[in-house]
Amino acid sequence: MSALYKPYIPKTTAVAASTPVTEFDILKASHKFLRDGADDEASTSWNDQLAQKYYDSLYREFAICDLKHYKSGNFSLHWRTETKVLSGTGETTCANARCPEHSASPTPLATLQLPFSYEEHGQRKEALVKVVLCSKCVRKIMWKRRHEKREEDESVEARIGEGDRPEKHEDRKVKSC
Repeated sequence: MSALYKPYIPKTTAVAASTPVTEFDILKASHKFLRDGADDEASTSWNDQLAQKYYDSLYREFAICDLKHYKSGNFSLHWRTETKVLSGTGETTCANARCPEHSASPTPLATLQLPFSYEEHGQRKEALVKVVLCSKCVRKIMWKRRHEKREEDESVEARIGEGDRPEKHEDRKVKSC
């Protein structure tokens, strides 16, 4: 039966039409999380000017984060757009994109300055970024650090040994007659 089936294969292959490059493709290629003043002077191409214009339209006081992979210590950050600023996302509500605390809620919010290191165009860069998070998301962002510290403490205890550990005594009250 399979001998009877032959797929149609054209003898002349047509040249594949190249896909047009959109402004979004240009922004992805030339985007920078943080731009320097030296970059502005050196960039004269239309692509760089487009990326600079988009960068200038962002509000960079607070960032929005995505804590999907918080257990591995990886999280993504992006700057707020005008619509997010007007809605209060990331300033009056939790900045985690996946958090249900995006409506005005009575839960207290904490403002953190995070050391954010990232790789951009083959260069490793670092920046301090402010993020507003609810208490649940603060625990998530600190999860890996606490987990590593707990493992380190357990390994130190294992090296010391059970017999060498000092014992804790409770204070006993003596009743007077």
